[in-house]
Amino acid sequence: MVKMMLGDFGVGKSELISQFKKIALSKDYVIASFQVNDGFRFNKIDDLYYAIMHNLFVKHHPEGKTSFNDLFEIWLNNLQDSPFPDRKRLEVNTVCQALSQYNMNFARAFLSFMRARIQRNPEMQNVTTSWLTGEKQIPYELKQKYGLTGYVDKTNTIDFLKAFSKLLTLLDYKGLIIFVDELDLILNYRSDLRLNAYQNLKQLIDLQELEHTLFYFSGTKELIENTDKGINTLQSLSQRLNFTRAESLDPTNKRQPIMLLDPLPQETLMVLGRRIVNLYQKAYPDATLKVDDDLLMTCIPKDHITRLFITQVIAQLDSQHK
Repeated sequence: MVKMMLGDFGVGKSELISQFKKIALSKDYVIASFQVNDGFRFNKIDDLYYAIMHNLFVKHHPEGKTSFNDLFEIWLNNLQDSPFPDRKRLEVNTVCQALSQYNMNFARAFLSFMRARIQRNPEMQNVTTSWLTGEKQIPYELKQKYGLTGYVDKTNTIDFLKAFSKLLTLLDYKGLIIFVDELDLILNYRSDLRLNAYQNLKQLIDLQELEHTLFYFSGTKELIENTDKGINTLQSLSQRLNFTRAESLDPTNKRQPIMLLDPLPQETLMVLGRRIVNLYQKAYPDATLKVDDDLLMTCIPKDHITRLFITQVIAQLDSQHK
């Protein structure tokens, strides 16, 4: 499934996505999280795979990013603790057989990776890990040594992604959720690169056989409001997103591909402002604050942007505390 959450700058997209991530991790999903920027350009589908594989997170590694190796810790520990000697070989072979249905080279590389883990061969493990996670600059002699063929490119990226998603479910994870922020930076691409990016997005939407995987894109409303560079410039993409114009989107329909995040209404901002004042008073009990609803009302920006409102409220509190 592909979802797209759009909202103005400062409206609260990042905070909402942060909560989504916490929920996903708590429910045993593997998540990937990154932004469209100079380090990742969406016009190359193989760059997408590389970004996913190098920005993984799981709940049993709360300190930060998870390496590809870390994903197998629980599974390998269970296999090594098994009272049945043949279980390790049987389960590894079963997984590799399932992966071979998507890409034979991926399955072979994963088998080599598992052998390296079991045999504690660091060179073999590093080489196979690099290959499986999309590294292209692996010396030919090392690939030949460990039976690796080619590398991840635009012709096999989708197969690799399918194999990886399947691998996660075989390891008893619930699935893969990929959060990609600042999608609107595509609008700054050269026209041909922007078209490639939209084509890649369309390709992801069409991946019916990619199970247990959710792509969650976020960005500003300019993606649908910009008639010269937005998603409506590729008709086949806008059709798949069921999008014709911004006014046609139903903000209450959570099943539609595009969801709009609107600014908080005035009464909600007022509640938020009062809570900020209470927190501030607890943090600085010696401060004499004169903040009433009238003052909070003056902090509400014309467009109701949450971030600007919070900044204004705290600025007022700081000025009084000083």
